[in-house]
Amino acid sequence: MSPFEKLLDIANILLSPTGCEWDRQQTLLTLQPYLLEETHELIQAIDSGDPQKICEELGDVFYALVFIGKLGEKAGSFTLSEALSGVAEKLIRRHPHVFGQEKVESVQNIIDNWETIKKKEGKQNPLADIPHTLPALARSQRIISKLRRMKKLEKVETRLSSEEEFGEKIWQLLREIESQGWDAESLLRRYCRKWEKPEIDS
Repeated sequence: MSPFEKLLDIANILLSPTGCEWDRQQTLLTLQPYLLEETHELIQAIDSGDPQKICEELGDVFYALVFIGKLGEKAGSFTLSEALSGVAEKLIRRHPHVFGQEKVESVQNIIDNWETIKKKEGKQNPLADIPHTLPALARSQRIISKLRRMKKLEKVETRLSSEEEFGEKIWQLLREIESQGWDAESLLRRYCRKWEKPEIDS
């Protein structure tokens, strides 16, 4: 039995009538906080640079995803196989320069092709794919990145040259915000709305 098959078997046992009562009571909604926590633990492990810790937390996130898939099957909403097949087909479709005959000359060509393919799939506004549940800072950076791809924003030139310098600049800005008694997360979240209007599309 492969490690993946063993994990599936464990999930099936836990969700069976003779399995774990706690597991059987879970739903897609109740698993959201656990998925969020496990994901942040993986991010923290990656920041630590500890391979053993990264491996452990990756396993936890992977099982959380398998468990969600099994809950979908249990509810008759979708199957884990459908989810895996769907993402496999999407990756092949969005990489025609690898799996097809498309020719590219740069990474920018690959990005442009990706966005063009997404439009053909019916996703007209690239900003619509950015989750509203992301922290405001992460969401803002994703919006900025998308807007630059859409030629709505130009790349900013800066004299700062290191991650530490940028970190210090953000820290100082947060000190100014805190001194005003404002909440940086709320300020940034509200400002993002200016760039989410219906007319801002590709």
